Amino acid sequence: MLGEIFFAVKVTAINPHYDYQGNEYVRIEFGYRPPKIPTMVPTSVPKEVSEALQASRNMVQVMIPPQVRAQMRKYTNRLTLYLTSNEWETLQQKYTVGDEFKVTLKTDGNIGLTKI
Repeated sequence: MLGEIFFAVKVTAINPHYDYQGNEYVRIEFGYRPPKIPTMVPTSVPKEVSEALQASRNMVQVMIPPQVRAQMRKYTNRLTLYLTSNEWETLQQKYTVGDEFKVTLKTDGNIGLTKI
């Protein structure tokens, strides 16, 4: 069907969540592995430019803790699902961290999850 959007996601976290009224939900976070940004520098670039690029990479490594950098490289949130406790309990097959799905966004606005 024309106009449908597909992308793959992985369950990255499942944890409790409370709204401002104190109602409890189960928050399921689906993330995807973002594409890597090319970091190659053409050889025709002046030495000063390549040194400046390397210095900026070094600054990012110093400013962002290694644990955060590692998580940034792995998965980025793409979709978050909130279920009430009752909805979570009635699921026959519960989501688990690491499950992979294909998400389908249909032209009529429906969202479908298919386990891969």
